[in-house]
Amino acid sequence: MTLVSTLFPLFALIAIGFGMVRLGVIEGAAVRPMGAVVIRLALPALIFLSVARLSLTEAISLPFLAAYALASLGVLMGVYLGARGLLQMDRGVAAVVALGACASNSSFLGFPIALALMGDSNASLLLAHCVIVENTLILPLALALMARAGQAQSGAIWAGLARNPLVLAIVAGVAVSAAGIPLPVLAESTLALLARISAPLALLVIGGMLATLPVQGTAGALGLIVGAKLLVHPVAMLVAVTLIPGIPPMLVTGGILMAAMPMVTIFPLLAAQGGQGQLGALGLLAATLAGFATLPIVITLLGLA
Repeated sequence: MTLVSTLFPLFALIAIGFGMVRLGVIEGAAVRPMGAVVIRLALPALIFLSVARLSLTEAISLPFLAAYALASLGVLMGVYLGARGLLQMDRGVAAVVALGACASNSSFLGFPIALALMGDSNASLLLAHCVIVENTLILPLALALMARAGQAQSGAIWAGLARNPLVLAIVAGVAVSAAGIPLPVLAESTLALLARISAPLALLVIGGMLATLPVQGTAGALGLIVGAKLLVHPVAMLVAVTLIPGIPPMLVTGGILMAAMPMVTIFPLLAAQGGQGQLGALGLLAATLAGFATLPIVITLLGLA
């Protein structure tokens, strides 16, 4: 019952966002600007505050970063090579499938769920670690695979990464933590207000995006994306945290939880760079709907219920 009472409001917000767009209360075109507020303003404020308030030794766990990177990179390359060698997919499709299998929706879905189950500071620290790996390793590599297929431009990958507000927030937070600079009260209060809107607005954005997605795709590629993301990725993370010592228990549990999330919300936009926008849209829709069934099971197995 506790699990239901925790997850129901989160999924209800997704349903509300979906319904508001479907009923025309909010135009579909407004969803992307709402998402931009979350990614460019609210979540960076949250991550900066969380990291800046910690001591430098607490701010970053190198063993966890290694485990999350190992699991995600292993799934990325394993699915890519399997899609190419066993299923005979072309490079562009295989790259998109591989990205969908290992890039978790840590910001829009993972963080609100972790926040409800693990508390504010734990969820924020977990999100900061996942963002580091996803934005500095997984997304650039996947986009490079798409570029290698001759269907995407690779020149802007690193320039875009350097301007990513989430990455900049992590860097700024680590700098403040290392310097031991206390944040001014007014600045901290302002950032805290921004941080508080991140979780509910993110969930509404997910619902709105799902309401605007087309529903066409390839069954084989779709099944591989959903199965690998919701099953293989969390299992790979479980193996990684078992093999690598020195990871705090909270990050062990949180890392597996994050790996069990559906793929990143901007997956259709990323897939479009590889010429597979329709597959990306349907993959996001299918994985998010399937996640409603698989996430409660993962949460119960992790003892978070």
